[in-house]
Amino acid sequence: MTSMLKVLKYFGLAIISLFFTACTVSYSFTGASIPIEAKTFTVRKIDNVAPTINPTLANNMQLALIDRMLTQTRLNSVDFNGDLIYDITITDYDVKPISISGGEQSVASENRLTIRVKVKFDNRYDPESSFERTFSQYADYASDSNFSDVESGLVQTIIEQLTEDIFNASVVNW
Repeated sequence: MTSMLKVLKYFGLAIISLFFTACTVSYSFTGASIPIEAKTFTVRKIDNVAPTINPTLANNMQLALIDRMLTQTRLNSVDFNGDLIYDITITDYDVKPISISGGEQSVASENRLTIRVKVKFDNRYDPESSFERTFSQYADYASDSNFSDVESGLVQTIIEQLTEDIFNASVVNW
C-alpha cells in the first residue's frame, strides 16, 4: 500500500509541475512558444537603408510578418508598445552574378537577388529570448531574364523566407 501511495505522490507532483509549466508558456500547433502573459505584438515601420531601394519592400515585409504572427499565434497586433516588438531595418538589396559560363567571352548565366535585414526583437515577458540579429535570404534567376520582369516574384519568395526565419527565431523554441 505504501508503494502505491508513493507512486500517486510522484504522479501528483508531476501533474502539478506540468500545470505550472503550462501556465508560463503558451504553445500552438505551429510550434510557437510565447509567454502566457503576452497578448500583443508590434512590428514597427521597417526602415530601408539599403544602397539600392525597392520602394515596396519595407511595407510588404511588414505586412507579411504581421500576417504570419496573426495567423500562427494567438497574439493581436498593436501599433505601439506590444509585448513582443520587432524593429527591422533592410540593410542590403543586391543583385550579383553567381555562375559564369563561356570561354573567352565569359558571361553570367545566373544572377542572385539577396536581401539582408537587421532585426531587433524584444520580448517583454522573456527578456532572455530577445535578440539583435541579421537575417539574409536570396533567390536566383537566369541572367537572360529581365530583372524587372522577375523582381516581384523573387522579392515575394525572399520575404516569405525572411519572415519564416524571423518568426522561428523569435517565437519558436524547438
